[in-house]
Amino acid sequence: MDAHLFRRFCEDLLPALIGSRIEKIYQAADGVITFSLYGLANVQQKNSASAKDTLKTNVFADRKHYLTYKEGKEAFLFLSHSRITKNDEPPAFVMRLRKHLAGKHIKTAAANWLERKIILEVSDCWVSLDLRHGIELHFECPENALCSPAGGYFDFEASYTLSPALSDGNFDSYWADFSQLRRIQDKDVWKEYQTLTPFLRKTLPYLAEEEQAALYADLQYGGGDVFVYTQNSRQLRVNQSAENNPLRFARNDDAFLLSAWKIPQELLKNISGLQAANELVFENALEAFSYIGDMVLAKLQKQNSAGTIKQFQAQLKRLARLEIKLAEEEERLARLVQKKDEALLLQANLYRFAADYKAEYVILEDYAGEEVKIVLDKAKTVRENMHGYFHAAARGIRGLEHLVRRRQELEREKQNVLDKIWEEDAGASIKETKKKGEKQPVFEYGLLGKIKNVNKKAKFSQEAAIKNEKSKAISKYPKEVQVFRSSDGFMILRGRDTKGNGLVLKMASPYDIWVHIAEGTSAHVLIKRDHAKQEIPPRTMQEAGALALLKSWAKTQEKGYVQYSYAKFIRPMKNAAKGLVHVDKSEGTLEIKIIPEYEERLKIEKHE
Repeated sequence: MDAHLFRRFCEDLLPALIGSRIEKIYQAADGVITFSLYGLANVQQKNSASAKDTLKTNVFADRKHYLTYKEGKEAFLFLSHSRITKNDEPPAFVMRLRKHLAGKHIKTAAANWLERKIILEVSDCWVSLDLRHGIELHFECPENALCSPAGGYFDFEASYTLSPALSDGNFDSYWADFSQLRRIQDKDVWKEYQTLTPFLRKTLPYLAEEEQAALYADLQYGGGDVFVYTQNSRQLRVNQSAENNPLRFARNDDAFLLSAWKIPQELLKNISGLQAANELVFENALEAFSYIGDMVLAKLQKQNSAGTIKQFQAQLKRLARLEIKLAEEEERLARLVQKKDEALLLQANLYRFAADYKAEYVILEDYAGEEVKIVLDKAKTVRENMHGYFHAAARGIRGLEHLVRRRQELEREKQNVLDKIWEEDAGASIKETKKKGEKQPVFEYGLLGKIKNVNKKAKFSQEAAIKNEKSKAISKYPKEVQVFRSSDGFMILRGRDTKGNGLVLKMASPYDIWVHIAEGTSAHVLIKRDHAKQEIPPRTMQEAGALALLKSWAKTQEKGYVQYSYAKFIRPMKNAAKGLVHVDKSEGTLEIKIIPEYEERLKIEKHE
């Protein structure tokens, strides 16, 4: 960092630091330390009116900020509203800084901009932020640092200092006479005067003599604008709130350059990555450094997230392997469903075979008059083979129904992992970006309609198979229990009467979801689950709640309230009518819109 640029940063930073509190110290990355500061923005209202007249208004409106120090070849120091943290345990040095600095107020601040060093007095110790030598903790006032007198604070104007300044007695020892700038190529000149920084020496040859003199005078007196050059096209955002994290719009690969003066275009063209850079002008150096600091944080976040992203990528590979297994399972189930046609053909020709007839295969004519060879298990009769094929086809139908639901769960899990990778890569938690008016996909499961994602090679009569499966699905339930299928594929049971309510409870697994009107009497409704960790979509809860309300006093209302719980918390009352229960634990209540069409649309008839 150029010394003159560091001077501009200190001019705006030091007055604002006085009186602020260091809350905590973080390790953002290797070689990157962040100080959490509180009360920075209001410091100017707490001090003398003379100070207000001489200081610029602080551009930051928030009370909490982060001062980040980055060491190394490209050492950098900036103030921002955002921070990042490394998940590793902080090193011993960071813990030592926390011990002596956390919760303490900054009493005085001093900076030597030629040495690129800031020294802050905090309670009974001093911390040095040195861009050349790193961060150091002192328990005695460092040489040439401003230290507060025993027993109190300096007044505001005397609580910070920036050196070297115009008021220094040895001013001439820091600044060469302008006439000597003509010998700028003479190594002895710039070695003698530290203010002739490398970047300044590189800039002066591109300026006319009058422009050189004006720039040199401006640098001597301090102040002025700060110039930022970057190819980043994002809009400038000032007065950012902590919730409006700038990492969400900063990029991590932007080339940038800060300067305390305007850079000639001829020089800019010779700087790698900035040939077509945009020029931004900031009146306040803190604003400029914060703008660039967003890019630095985004790059650090990218580095910190590399390990996490690898873990997410490993999860994606695991999910991809599961998708392959699901495709193989789908082909197997589709072959089972094909057995339905063979079973029907055997059933139609069963009269032709003796009851104990066994064979390796039979040749029959199908409904189109073509001969079909059906391979049999020779250890079983033709009738037993027929029953086996019917049973296999039914298993295939149920398996495909579950497979579709499992595939959709897999897709949701995959999308969740992709979202997390996006969040890590962006450096902040990204909110869900759902378009306005966008509808969620409506999935049809098994018995409600077509079975999706069935292998196209599996040629079988889906309508006949599904119709047959519907009858079998509810044949095991008594007539007092009504059977429904939610739009998300979940089986829903509802008691038709008092006896049915009791039967519904007997059929419940501990992890099934019980639904009932919140106040009053209604049918008991049960949402069947495959396992204890299976999530119930909101749409299924809405449909189950509406089915409960439609069998209650509230069926004529537009909306109603239902309570729900796990079936394991529902106990029938002893010596009471069937259907009366104790609710040991309620999981909550929901407001449900009552839609009468659900009863017809979701029910599964025994005979169709």
